[in-house]
Amino acid sequence: MKRPKTKILLISASSKTGGGPSHIFLLNKILKDEFDFYLAMPKVSKLSKEFDTKKYLEIAERKILIQDIIRLVLFSKKNSINIIHAHGKGAGLIARIIKIFLNKPLIYTFHGIHTICLNKFKKYFYIIYENLTGWLDDEKVFVSLSEKIQAINMNLFINKNHSIINNSTENMIPLEVKNNKNNFEIGIRNQKKNIISICRLVDQKNIFEIFEIARNLQIYNFIILGDGYLLDKAKFFINSNNIKNVYLFGKKNDVFKYLYESDLFLSTSLYEGHPISILEAMSIGLPIVASEVIGNIDTIKDNYSGLFYRLGDINQAVYCIQRIMNDNSLKSKISFNAFSSHRKLFTTNKMKKSYLALYKKFN
Repeated sequence: MKRPKTKILLISASSKTGGGPSHIFLLNKILKDEFDFYLAMPKVSKLSKEFDTKKYLEIAERKILIQDIIRLVLFSKKNSINIIHAHGKGAGLIARIIKIFLNKPLIYTFHGIHTICLNKFKKYFYIIYENLTGWLDDEKVFVSLSEKIQAINMNLFINKNHSIINNSTENMIPLEVKNNKNNFEIGIRNQKKNIISICRLVDQKNIFEIFEIARNLQIYNFIILGDGYLLDKAKFFINSNNIKNVYLFGKKNDVFKYLYESDLFLSTSLYEGHPISILEAMSIGLPIVASEVIGNIDTIKDNYSGLFYRLGDINQAVYCIQRIMNDNSLKSKISFNAFSSHRKLFTTNKMKKSYLALYKKFN
């Protein structure tokens, strides 16, 4: 008799563009033959393609509601959930609460330790919270080595059962194969070369640094895909500074349509967990210029698969971009190395093997 699949409840407190939600959908896609996944997440348009509606429970966006806790406990009992896997800080709190009622194994993936943008009081409160409740996690998953080091340096509670499992993205057609670029295809009425960033418009992503870089490099278009609470401030800054070469296209589901029309990927983040957007760029061989921060430093290798600049150093960022854009030989080398690094280090097959082993620990 065939053994029934282990039932895993994936929880995210956000449906916005970012590592957690993207990671969840990919986990389901690559492991659905081995495990039976259920989902608790705020409303998301992509859901119908990825999850059976009977296996989905809608919860509030970035809020902890008593009714959601009750519904999650009942949902888990009704569906005989075997493992809870929380993605991100908000989901972690929800999962730790329902674990008390369910007594099921809990896996918690950080997807970034979000303290750099917090004031001292909130940072101190977060550390206390993690150290008071972190013992409820049966396994902690860090998505990069530098994320784990950050947790250690902050004296967060880390038990013996923890793993480092890098994020991954699917293999894509190399950029050089799709060589016929046309800016009109993406709504830009010029044929300048494009520098692209894919990020939420939030403090962590440091988007105003993109605008400053763009102001110094008006020979290029700067494309930003993503939405967030800084949208109005971003528009005001761009208009008041008469910056004509920045295109805020909002959140897009077809990001590769824009990546294939681009010449370079730019990340100005203050920190990351393990950046999905950079991995997507690497998967097609797009050269990377990125801030030298947590998460980014685990993703590209300086002067090999991309170039790092010091956070806040606009002149160095401009220099790095010009260095790649003005040297076809260097651009080709970095492009090839980015593509090769993705195939070697960040494939879905590698991530699949890691999570397969992790989930089987709790069968």
